[in-house]
Amino acid sequence: MKTILAPLLLSLAMTATVFAGWPINDECPVDHKASRPIYRVKTDDGAVSFCCADCMQKFAKSPGSYPVKKKEGAK
Repeated sequence: MKTILAPLLLSLAMTATVFAGWPINDECPVDHKASRPIYRVKTDDGAVSFCCADCMQKFAKSPGSYPVKKKEGAK
């Protein structure tokens, strides 16, 4: 039982960490295309995802210029 408990707790902790950084949006705030979770920036509201690395860099330079449309159910 003890040999199963440690890996189970470790995998649970890793899962919680992954979902804590899940994006709050489905649409890229720069190009308005579908966003991809691989390209994301952490903000005060949560992780914001983008369609590409170029959009992610544009947002990082001037975040106030690009309003983020939160998906339903996002905090």
